Amino acid sequence: MNKIETKYIHAVELIKKAILQSQYNAIRLANQEQLKLYFGIGRYISENSRNGFLSTGALDFICAQLKNDLPGLMGFGVTSLKNMRKF
Repeated sequence: MNKIETKYIHAVELIKKAILQSQYNAIRLANQEQLKLYFGIGRYISENSRNGFLSTGALDFICAQLKNDLPGLMGFGVTSLKNMRKF
């Protein structure tokens, strides 16, 4: 291997490391935001269930409306919302 190829290999390794680190950070931040969202939704449901604002059947209505307003949205069914409330 000549000197130029060694430099190129080193450059590739540095670039590859930067790409992988950036991808890891993006995934970590996305997960962090998703957890904040779930926690916030759960807190909202919990607080408003306790004070009587959200009554029986509210989660069914909320889920149906979300599906209607945001077609293709996944992960916000009744069971998921209940789990968020527990979270």
